[in-house]
Amino acid sequence: MEFEKYIDRRQSDSLKWQKYAGRDVLPLWVADMDFAIPEPVTQALQARLKHDIFGYGVLSQGTKQAVCQWLLRRWQVEATPSQLVTLPAVVPGLNFAVESQQLSDIGFFSPVYPPIRKVAENLNIRGRAFELKMEAGQYRLPLEQIEQAAADGMQGLILCNPHNPGGTIWTEAEQQQLLRLARRYQLLLISDEIHGDLILPGHRHRSLSALAQEQDRVITLVSAGKSFNLAGLPMAFAIVKSPVLRQSLKGWLQGRCATHNVLAAVAMEAAFSQCQPWLDALIEYLGQNWQLLEQTLSPVTGLTLMAPQATYLAWIDCRALGWETPSKVFTDYGVGLSCGTEFGAPGFVRLNFACPRETLELALSRMLKAIETHRP
Repeated sequence: MEFEKYIDRRQSDSLKWQKYAGRDVLPLWVADMDFAIPEPVTQALQARLKHDIFGYGVLSQGTKQAVCQWLLRRWQVEATPSQLVTLPAVVPGLNFAVESQQLSDIGFFSPVYPPIRKVAENLNIRGRAFELKMEAGQYRLPLEQIEQAAADGMQGLILCNPHNPGGTIWTEAEQQQLLRLARRYQLLLISDEIHGDLILPGHRHRSLSALAQEQDRVITLVSAGKSFNLAGLPMAFAIVKSPVLRQSLKGWLQGRCATHNVLAAVAMEAAFSQCQPWLDALIEYLGQNWQLLEQTLSPVTGLTLMAPQATYLAWIDCRALGWETPSKVFTDYGVGLSCGTEFGAPGFVRLNFACPRETLELALSRMLKAIETHRP
């Protein structure tokens, strides 16, 4: 299987592997995969490279149509090419969406992906963190707290769907309630759905954009970056059904950033138009990796695993081990994980299991050794 193939990234320009350069540490932290991109994407890029000129590009209708057809086929989202706003990537898109609407008071959930926590700080505005509560092994939206904040003047809310960390897919009922709140208080809802294609077996994605109406103040951010391992060729889209909101965002972007990358556009179109079988095979492999991880770590006293519905990121509660910084201990034993403190959850770690099974098996054995031998 192609996902079993080991690709040595240690001497490459990989952020993931360079973090521990010169050390015997398996990097399972940042969210990119140790898998080769799909062959049709490689072929499309090679064909474009033969043209020899890389001047200013124009996003083709073919690329936009490929995105819209993918959204309809995979997410049941009806979007037209005119409703797509091109962005350089999802993370800057989060900041641009808030700034373009001149918001001064926004909310986000905690724990959450660190760049979402940083938006308010980046823009020097008020940020409100809503603590997520666990029910039946999944996070649930704190709707009462959101409404209280909206009544108190909060103007916008950033959500991550599927949620990172933890991999919870927000239910349709939760999102409908959120939309009703947004309509009542004129909230701007920004939904980061970059992991929306990485839905593990037995689950399905529920996109906020599938529920939003034309009058709703909703911006949904999508990209092929996570699904097809194209983070190094960044490009994203905002789905904006509201014409007023869409024109406002487009107008703000003009002259502020480059939104088109000719190679990223080629890669994205090839991925969305030709690589559904590859993605299906990937999801099956990720599901098997999760089963291995769960079978290995769930019985361990001191660890609590949250079963992800989506993503390739395991969220592990290590607080019962009594370690001050679990990620540091695991690094000392040769496994580099994301530290929960960065997400707003000290005592947790996040483990990226999008790697060949042999790599995952070695990492898990090192983690077991750390737990067996390390004493606080």
